[in-house]
Amino acid sequence: MKKILIISGIIAAFLCLAQNANAQYAGPIHRQGANLADMRGNVLSDHEVLSLIGEQIYDETYVGACKQRKAGKTLIWSGLGGMVGGAVLYGVGLSKIAGQVNQNSSNEEIQRALEGNPGSAGMVLGGTLLMAAGAVALDAGIPLAIIGKKRLNWVADDYNAKHGLTYQIGATPNGVGLAFRF
Repeated sequence: MKKILIISGIIAAFLCLAQNANAQYAGPIHRQGANLADMRGNVLSDHEVLSLIGEQIYDETYVGACKQRKAGKTLIWSGLGGMVGGAVLYGVGLSKIAGQVNQNSSNEEIQRALEGNPGSAGMVLGGTLLMAAGAVALDAGIPLAIIGKKRLNWVADDYNAKHGLTYQIGATPNGVGLAFRF
């Protein structure tokens, strides 16, 4: 009896290990930044993602979600850069104008200072426009990045829901043993 249990245990262990070796990406996948990763944290290539989720979801959702997230991040960072650059330009222009007038200056003196130094007024106007353009880019980029992220999460969740409960005997992220993932 003991011998049968030992042999059965060894066979079951080898079957589980063979199943784990053959199905390299049988476990759940998750989003890691703008990419999908397997349960070990390895980023999956586009070819691996295509083979896992299927051509229809890959073409209709995954590719568009990656592009959306990338465009959103680009707009966010360029918008922040435009806002900072515009604020610097605005501040420099104002400081040049403020150097020519003081607190007790009349409106005519301020008008003469602006007419005598058109570059400063242009810097203030350019800085204002650059900050406005940066704010528009930031406002457009945030929703794009969020929607792209949610669509990538949906792809991973859809794949994981279709593949149900998985198990692994051997090395797990927290040591060695039996791990159930559902």
